[in-house]
Amino acid sequence: MKQINYSILIIIFLLFAILPLPVAAEEAAEGSSDGRDIQIQCSFPGIVLEAGESTEFALALTNNGDALPKKLWVETFGESTDWEYQFLNGETEITRISIPKGSSQNIKFIVKTSSDTPVGEYYVKVHIGNGYCWLYIEISDTHAGGERGILKLTTVNELGEAIKGATVTVKQGKDPEPVMIIKTSNDGKIRSELPHGEYILHIDKEGYHSALPVEVKVSSGLETDAGGDIMLEKMNNAVEISYKTLSITTSIGKNPVFEMKLKNIGRADSTFTLHSTGLPENWYTRFKEAKDSAESLSEIFMYAGEEKTLYLEVIPSYGEETGDYHFTSVVTSPTGDDYDQELGVTLRGEYILKVYTDQYRYELGKGDKVSFDVRLKNTGSAGSLTNIRPEISAPEGWKATISPKTIASLEPGESNTISVTLIPPSNIAASEYKISLKVKSDQVETSDDFRMVVKESSVVTILGLLLLVGVAGGVWYAFRKHQRR
Repeated sequence: MKQINYSILIIIFLLFAILPLPVAAEEAAEGSSDGRDIQIQCSFPGIVLEAGESTEFALALTNNGDALPKKLWVETFGESTDWEYQFLNGETEITRISIPKGSSQNIKFIVKTSSDTPVGEYYVKVHIGNGYCWLYIEISDTHAGGERGILKLTTVNELGEAIKGATVTVKQGKDPEPVMIIKTSNDGKIRSELPHGEYILHIDKEGYHSALPVEVKVSSGLETDAGGDIMLEKMNNAVEISYKTLSITTSIGKNPVFEMKLKNIGRADSTFTLHSTGLPENWYTRFKEAKDSAESLSEIFMYAGEEKTLYLEVIPSYGEETGDYHFTSVVTSPTGDDYDQELGVTLRGEYILKVYTDQYRYELGKGDKVSFDVRLKNTGSAGSLTNIRPEISAPEGWKATISPKTIASLEPGESNTISVTLIPPSNIAASEYKISLKVKSDQVETSDDFRMVVKESSVVTILGLLLLVGVAGGVWYAFRKHQRR
């Protein structure tokens, strides 16, 4: 019987040794010496947090034993196992502490909770030497359930000025494929959503040395600042290039021109060379300081901080077919760094509708009419012209007719003829009049002008002549009569 009782006592003792103490017992243990070398006192051992937030516990330590270094460690339970913990002396993280016997020391204990921790109360046991202290964290709100976090970052140069357009490549673990690639805005900042997890940030900018990779942990529902301002250092020789457009569509026979701005963002005055690669066969390019200049550049000198505008003219080969073409514009720094940009040219056929007639000046009398033919021809290379509609614009009172009134289509190289008839009003004054012909299609329109010279009729001319003769005869008769007197 006695052996059985001893066995039960041993089991009960072991259970008490390994199980957490009830709250009342814990609080009693915290305030008693109980033979422990290090006494740990925390005035506010219970704190309410939102999941993902951090908190700081102020620990007051008293050494009742020897001054040998004591190890600091944390015992966790349940969800608190995934949290992060730090012991700090001021701003310095510590793992051991040595306090003279009978002396006291204050340190900080930092707890960073996980953003997906469920709502509830959790506890941790802080150990220093053979002393310990229970701390309690109540989670009032959680971000579990796939909620995304916010990543913030700012890039600056050596003067603290914002760097816009820096490329931030976000990777996770050893995966070579980036999770996200984003550029900083005009104020040098990014603010982007990411799933909960740990990431590595690679930050680059043309003309600057790359920053060291930055490791960050994004928590669900919370904002994470990636270490404050991240500085990028300027290179000695570097240029920043921007293009007004990266692709131009033009008609065959025309030379597209790309507008580009260069800024010397390096520390030193530099000469940059200019050339193109990957051009289609028999194509050429030339860099110019003015859009209409006939002179070309192969290099350009720029002072540090100076900005210039250049024009890159593309000269396709003669008789090139329609289609999409690509090449690369290259600016090379004195150190041999190439700044490449792929550009695109799309050649399209042109819609052209020509108007032809045998003459552009016609004579007619009052009450007469004039008729003439106008030939319409599709001289373009882009394709057929459809729904062709000629229109006449004549002075008020004129009658104008066109036949046919519409032409369904004209294929490239094909022509058709329309007839135009014009009748001036009967009371029109003899003069020259302008007639305009406008021809519209679904793709293009064109116009042409004609001159109509209206003359007096033959009867009027004869009557005028007779009147002149009569007047002349009367004058002669009067002269003769007065002469005899």
